Amino acid sequence: MTDKLSKYINRSQRLFIELGTALLLEPETPDRTVTSQLTGMQVGSYLIVQLTENNWIQARLSEGEHLSARYILSDDVFKFKTTVIRILKNPDYLLFLAYPDVVKSCNVRTEKRVECFLPVSITLETHCLSGVIVNINQKGCQCNVDDGQFPDPFFLEHLTLSLPYGHSESLDIKTDIRSIRKKGSQTSIGLMFRSLDGFSKNVLSALVPALKV
Repeated sequence: MTDKLSKYINRSQRLFIELGTALLLEPETPDRTVTSQLTGMQVGSYLIVQLTENNWIQARLSEGEHLSARYILSDDVFKFKTTVIRILKNPDYLLFLAYPDVVKSCNVRTEKRVECFLPVSITLETHCLSGVIVNINQKGCQCNVDDGQFPDPFFLEHLTLSLPYGHSESLDIKTDIRSIRKKGSQTSIGLMFRSLDGFSKNVLSALVPALKV
């Protein structure tokens, strides 16, 4: 009973989520599921999330509609149920969502991450940034980027990592973005690897000997 209760956060506490966090909005119709970004909140009353124009059209949400929302915090996935209480299309595509009564931890982390320090190049469509991988496992990693480099607002869902190795080689890994959080002067990005072939696993094992892939 204690373990089950520990997965819930009481409404009297502030929701443990930072502005800029990506939220996955899941209406009852799966093909309308879209990503959004938390832009504001009134504790105990409502959350404000922003959508891109394409996601707005795909979601086709209406006031009074019930949906679920997911977000990632400290490498865990949290989920809550909410209701659309207001819709604004100007000057941005904004949804006001009812503040959740309870937030449930899905506890999806199955592999412990290994702390490391790996310089990496990050490709975001036409942009190339410099960052550092600070922890990693066989499924994903956490990468930190200086705030001055990172675009804001940010709505992309994928990026490519390029890890230097050997004398002049680099390993390119395609990833899905799972979380974006601001930490002081840096932006922390939680990433999931799309796939790792045998060669990629060998390179990562050489770069991080403690990593078991």
